Amino acid sequence: MSDEMKLESADGLLLQQMASLRDIIDNNSDWIWEVDAQGRYVFSSNKCIEFLGVPPEKVLGKTPFDFMPPDEARRVGEQFAAIVERRAPFGGLLNRNIRPDGTEVILETSGVPLFDNDGNFRGYRGIDRNLTSLDQAPGQRLFQLETIYSNAPVGLCFIDLQMRYVTVNDAMANIIGLQPYEAIGRKIGVFLPGLSPLLSNALELALRNETTPDREFSVPGKNQVFFVRIKAAYDAQNQLNGLSVAMTDITSLKRMERALRESQEHYRNMVELNPQIPWTADPRGMLNDVSSRFQRITGMTRQDILADKWIQSMHVEDRRAAVQTWEQCLKTGAPLDIEVRFCHVDRGWNWMRIRAAASYATDGSIQRWYGTAEDVHERKLLELKLVKANRRLEIQARTDSLTKLPNRREFKKVLSHEYMRAKRNRTPLTVVMIDIDYFKHFNDHYGHLSGDACLRLVARTLRKSLKRSTDVVTRFGGEEFAAILPDTDLKGAWIVAQHIMESIESLGIKHSFSEFNRVTISQGIATYMPEQDPGIEDQSDIVSAADEALYLSKNNGRNQINAMPVSVRFNQL
Repeated sequence: MSDEMKLESADGLLLQQMASLRDIIDNNSDWIWEVDAQGRYVFSSNKCIEFLGVPPEKVLGKTPFDFMPPDEARRVGEQFAAIVERRAPFGGLLNRNIRPDGTEVILETSGVPLFDNDGNFRGYRGIDRNLTSLDQAPGQRLFQLETIYSNAPVGLCFIDLQMRYVTVNDAMANIIGLQPYEAIGRKIGVFLPGLSPLLSNALELALRNETTPDREFSVPGKNQVFFVRIKAAYDAQNQLNGLSVAMTDITSLKRMERALRESQEHYRNMVELNPQIPWTADPRGMLNDVSSRFQRITGMTRQDILADKWIQSMHVEDRRAAVQTWEQCLKTGAPLDIEVRFCHVDRGWNWMRIRAAASYATDGSIQRWYGTAEDVHERKLLELKLVKANRRLEIQARTDSLTKLPNRREFKKVLSHEYMRAKRNRTPLTVVMIDIDYFKHFNDHYGHLSGDACLRLVARTLRKSLKRSTDVVTRFGGEEFAAILPDTDLKGAWIVAQHIMESIESLGIKHSFSEFNRVTISQGIATYMPEQDPGIEDQSDIVSAADEALYLSKNNGRNQINAMPVSVRFNQL
């Protein structure tokens, strides 16, 4: 064969490989793109048609923010500008986009920076993943949790104002080189001295109500690079009480960045570096190719996977529904998206997300299916823990830890609901403010432990004194309590308040520094009558009236009940 014929054959093979790579990219379940240094698209796979509702030619030359609502464009633009300024790889950037038909799509964007041979920044290359159909709200995962999970892949910890570890998860402990319990209470500078200046600066910024920019941090003595995010934490009184720190190991991303900068085969790298496992199937759904990574995860050989044998390796409880869904996709050409369990060589049954999209011939028939398999086992386990944690946090957020009564936040929530119901149904609503007389003297004389016991006993008695399930008593703050009595007029409220007072007196708690020689309470009542008080537009006016009535009781000698009419006031809850 002549050199010219060899060259033509090599060119033909190269064109065929490039076309195959282009098919893989265009039919990948994620959208692959590239933007220049000004953020304008210079490359877009065909997946933008499904994601944004427009073809690639209408994407090129535009920026990602052209497809977002104005407020979202501003928010994401600020985040992306900070990323570009650092020339850093990024992941998990959530954003809302509007298609031409008005529907909304939620995308998760990840990318790596691009540099020319001289090291000059020339843009980003990345992928977008469609999160619109996820069951959970993706924009709120992990960032609002107060509990650090030991199995989270990100290093997480909480630092108090003295720069000491308060909580440390397993990943962070691994970075430090200790067990989590060994780090608690110890100074952060002992283990990560290079991180101390960052945290000290973060505390200074927080005291000035300024945010701390994300940083990269290299651990001395270790060939590791971390992406560090530091956020200020505040208590219920909006006082700074520490810092939450998240450290993500981006060493592999840094290496990937260098590899991508050096590599000329960027199409193939985009596929190989994708965390998802690619596979292909014929129009009948018979697998004809799958990445070797799937074999390593499952321990199955190619002969165990190809054709339709992969179905038999699926968990029996998932198999029937998965097959039915796959058969329906084969008939209609609809994309496949299922989560099923396969046997994992190390940990038994392992959850994986299987997705696929059809590639069509010019005559409209399906000529091939391009798919991906993604390990989502950790996410599934974390979802269950997040559900439990959310329930626990929800209870803690609305309950007073000492008395176990609903707290002031829950009081506001219940009062708002009952106020709207009373206004809608034209029914009365009463608020009773309750205060323990001379409680400071009680605390000073008998001690805080006795004071806490007194508060718990009073709280339990108040709860028992309210007979209806709709009545709610809460701890308003300190020694002050508040009761919400729906469908109760002033006369009925007075009866309830008198019963409460008698119940507290019957406890017979000794109080030598009270003129009554026992623990007593003062009460203030305010009743909202929608028909008589049409000018009341804020439920805080009811609380203010009850509070004034309470102070009238205290100023008139305590151990008594007073009522105050509801009127428009300027003070709020």
